[in-house]
Amino acid sequence: MNENARELDRRTALKGIGAVAGSAALAGCAGIAGGSGDGERLRYAQVLTPVSLDPIAVDDPWSGQVQSLIFEGLFTYDRRMNLVPVLAMGKPKQSDGRKRYAVELRDEARFQNGNPVTAEDVRYSFEKPNQEETPPPTKWHVDTIESVKTPSKKKVEFVLKHPYPGFEHVLTRPVVPKSVRERNPNAFGTKTTIGSGPYRLDRFKPGKYAALSSWNDHWRSRSEAIPRAKFVPNHAGLARTMSLKTGQNDIVERIDPKLWGPTKGFLDSKVVSSESYHYHFVGFNCSSGTPTAKPKVREGIDALVSMDELVKHVVEPAGRRQYSPLPRRVAEAWNMPIEEWRKIPKKKSHHEAKKLIKEEAGLKSWSPKIAVPGTKSSGDKMREKIAETIVHGLKKMGFRKARTQKYPWPKFRELVTNGDQGNYAMFVGSWAGYPDPDTFLYPLFHSNNEGLTNGTYYRDERLMEDIENARQTTNRDKRRRLYEKSIETVLEQRVHIPAYTLHNSFGVKNRVSGFRPHPVSQLNPRLVSPNGLVSLRE
Repeated sequence: MNENARELDRRTALKGIGAVAGSAALAGCAGIAGGSGDGERLRYAQVLTPVSLDPIAVDDPWSGQVQSLIFEGLFTYDRRMNLVPVLAMGKPKQSDGRKRYAVELRDEARFQNGNPVTAEDVRYSFEKPNQEETPPPTKWHVDTIESVKTPSKKKVEFVLKHPYPGFEHVLTRPVVPKSVRERNPNAFGTKTTIGSGPYRLDRFKPGKYAALSSWNDHWRSRSEAIPRAKFVPNHAGLARTMSLKTGQNDIVERIDPKLWGPTKGFLDSKVVSSESYHYHFVGFNCSSGTPTAKPKVREGIDALVSMDELVKHVVEPAGRRQYSPLPRRVAEAWNMPIEEWRKIPKKKSHHEAKKLIKEEAGLKSWSPKIAVPGTKSSGDKMREKIAETIVHGLKKMGFRKARTQKYPWPKFRELVTNGDQGNYAMFVGSWAGYPDPDTFLYPLFHSNNEGLTNGTYYRDERLMEDIENARQTTNRDKRRRLYEKSIETVLEQRVHIPAYTLHNSFGVKNRVSGFRPHPVSQLNPRLVSPNGLVSLRE
C-alpha cells in the first residue's frame, strides 16, 4: 500500500472522529448526542446483528454473541480456556476407551419458562443437527456421536462412533428446551426464544437490534447483573468508533486498525483485546473444471500478493499474520513448526505469477470472482483489500474481467460453500474454532463438510484419511504428527492461503466495569461469567 494513501486514510478517519467529538461538545449539559440516556442499559455495537438465535440452526459469531447470554451449555470456557461446568455437575466421566462420556445435570438448572433442564433436552440439542432436513453448519460438531442415552432425567450419556479427544469442546454446545422448539422449529430463535441463561430476549429484529433483560430468577441467582443490554449493528469501523466517542454505545467490537491509536486516546474509554481463535484466509474453489482446480493457478495467485505486507499495512495492530489454518495460540500450544510454515508462501513476483497462470496452467482468458461478505454501502474492509489486491494483479496480467463480488453475509456463507464457479473462484473467508486443531481442519477441509463449512472441494484421499485418523486417536503426539502432515499438504497445495488472526478487540467506556475480552469470539460480551460480573457505573 502507498504510504501517502495510508496517511490520507488515517487523516480522514481522524477528521471524522474530530467532527463527531465537536458535535458531542455542542450537546453540552443536555447529554451526549445519540446516547441511550439510560444508565441501566448497556449498548453493544456489533459488526452485524444475528440472523437467528436458534443455536441448532445457526452458527455465525454475531448470533453466537447474543445466544451465549440466553442459552447455556453443559460446560463453558473461562478466560484461560479451561472447561468449566455450567448445566453439568462436575467433569464428564469417560469410559470405554474415551467412547463414552457421562454427564450429571444440576438439579436446580431450569429454563426461563420454569421447566427443569432435563437429559431429554440435552439429547435433543445434540442429536437434532443430524436430523434436520437442511443440515446446519454446526453438523460437523456432533457427527462423531452415535447415540445419546438418558438413564435418568438428570443423567446423559454420549456414545461416540470412535474415540474423539476433541469431544469435550463439543460439550460447550447450547442446550435448548425440546418441548418449546418442537412446537414450531421455524419460529424458535426469532419469535420464540427460551434458554436457561442469565438474560431473556425482550425484542429481536434481525438486521436491526436485539434487546435483552436480566433474568432475575436465573437459577444461579445473578440479580446484580446489568439489567438490560441492547445489541445494535454498526457495519463501518469509523462509525463504530465514533459511536463510542459520542457515548451512543458503551462497548464497540472490532477496532479498525487505522483507528486503534486514536481510540486508545479517548479520555473516557479504553481499548482492550484478546488474541483469538479467529482465522482469516483466501480459499480456492477446487471443484472439477474450475481454473482454480489447477495447482499452478493457485500457486500463481500466491505469487501475486505479499500477504506479509498486506497484513502489516491493512490488519496490524488489530491482528497478526498467520501462516497456517491454525491461529498462532493453537499452533504454539501444539508445538507446531510455525517457522517452517513461514517459508512456504511464494515471494511476490508478477512475472512468476504470469508464467504459472498463463503459460504453465494454460489460461488465456478468465473472469474470476473473488467473493467477500458485504454490500455496496458496507463490508469488511480488510477482506476487501486482500481481494482487490488479487484482482488488481489479475487485471494487470490481462484478465480484465476479474472482480471482487460482494454478497450479504448470510448469502456469502451459503454461496461460498456450494462449489459453483459462477459464484466464486476464490473467497476471503474466516473461521472461529477452539483450542483443538480438529476444529479447524475437519470443518474446513474434510469432504464430509462440503456444502456446509468447506467451500474448497479439494479432494485428496490421503488428506481426508489423515484428518479422519487424527480425530480417532487418543495419542496427542500421533495426532500432532497427522495434523502437521495435513497442514503441510494444505499449504503446499495452496488450498488456502492463510492470512491473519484477528484479535477480539473492543472500545469500552469507562463506565463499564469488569469487562474483559474472551478469546472465543462468540462468548463476547460475557456479562456473567466464571470470572465475575460486568457492571455499569453511574
